[in-house]
Amino acid sequence: MLRDKLSFLGDQDIELLLRSSQRRHVVRGETIVREGQSPEAIFLVQEGFISVRAGGVTVGYFGPGQILGEISFLERRSASATVVAEGDAVLNRIDNADLEALLSAHPDLAARFYRSLAVSLSRRVRALSGSLTKLRGQRSHKARYGQLSARHVPSSLIDGLTTVLKEVQRVEESLAARRTTVDAAARVVASACDRVVALLEQHTTEKALLAISVDDLLTFRDISRLREGVGSFVFRICFALLMSSATIARVYDKPGGVAEDDGTRRAIADADAEGDGLIGPLVDRWFLDRAVCRARRESRKAMVAEIVRRAAEHTGAGPFQVTSIGSGGGDELLDAMDEADEGALAATCIDPDPDALRRGNHQASEAGHASSMTFLCAEPLSLSGSGSEIFLGPQHMVYALCFFDYLSDDDAVALLDWMWGRLAPSGTAVWTALGPDLTDLPMMEHLLEWSVIPRDAPAIRALVARTRFGRSVEVQLLEGTSLHMVTCTREAEP
Repeated sequence: MLRDKLSFLGDQDIELLLRSSQRRHVVRGETIVREGQSPEAIFLVQEGFISVRAGGVTVGYFGPGQILGEISFLERRSASATVVAEGDAVLNRIDNADLEALLSAHPDLAARFYRSLAVSLSRRVRALSGSLTKLRGQRSHKARYGQLSARHVPSSLIDGLTTVLKEVQRVEESLAARRTTVDAAARVVASACDRVVALLEQHTTEKALLAISVDDLLTFRDISRLREGVGSFVFRICFALLMSSATIARVYDKPGGVAEDDGTRRAIADADAEGDGLIGPLVDRWFLDRAVCRARRESRKAMVAEIVRRAAEHTGAGPFQVTSIGSGGGDELLDAMDEADEGALAATCIDPDPDALRRGNHQASEAGHASSMTFLCAEPLSLSGSGSEIFLGPQHMVYALCFFDYLSDDDAVALLDWMWGRLAPSGTAVWTALGPDLTDLPMMEHLLEWSVIPRDAPAIRALVARTRFGRSVEVQLLEGTSLHMVTCTREAEP
């Protein structure tokens, strides 16, 4: 296995390296290298798994056949992270002085050794670049000009939007002069924003778009592009009003690379209205009460209840093992730990955002749950790839909130297969999916550039049927929402 990682070394090369090493046995939790200290050695992992932690967050794993400490060796710098044994492990330690002497004595070995390190590091960079490319594609904004001018848009749409903006301006003036209350103004603003969405929906129907295309047959032939043009027109007219909402502005800006990063999820969960000026908080209040935000809050509560229920029903040895995928700092896990019996849960949070994980780690420490939680920084989109090497024991439950709404069918199938492989027999993969009947979809697409892939129950079952879960799936519509909770079970061996 060592040759897989140091691919240009032959059997004799590896024998020379091992002959210069010292075999070392470590136990779970033992610190091998401490951040900020000079390791003064490289380590070859023979058995077990080793984790790399920075700021309380696990940023990588090393397993049998892998080498660690090579970057410090090459740069002659102190360690940038702490290395800890995840379980009992066996390592071969080669002191830097011994390694340098060996490479000096064998120039051919040195050439092959350094070339192997270069290839290994190149593979890591390539895997990271692939993940970042996907994220950048999600973050970019589409062009909002050169599609439709006012002369192409129905006068009813222009008049309607003009009326809405004038009403908002009047209520803002009344608020400033203290001629109306905040609650009364909030009702007016909510009604005005509702009419913006209604006008958007009304003028992006097939019938309305066909009417526009008939009026100018030489210009408009593609209905889908025409729909996008109408949406962009409404977006441009109402941009200042919408972006006065702190949450809408955050969704649109995508500071974490996606519409629902950790900060946005927390803003929706907390539902504390904020914004610019007198009107911004009122627009934010309206948005936070929209169907999509209510669905997100309901999904979090439902997931907490599901974790607590399954943990209470767990009869096996040890705590109930649960892992979150792409759910930030795992706020719902902290809620579940507060509700469940002490020591009933052992949780792992996997997310690409190190800041979110550090926040989760800090909150877990303050709540007294740090010993029961592991925070692993990894890109979920790459978990199912060949470059994914993380240590995760058999889990009783693996779940994802919101994350599948952003995955293509192929990516969803790959991730579900990865989840299946991490589950103990009878373990469950639980995830949520927005339905195509969600009333906020036009607003999300055209006004917020919040792109999701909605799925109804038949589409969900067809997707899961392509995975190793097969037909072992339940699809439940959460009451009062357009959100499905999907439960896939890894059936026990016969």
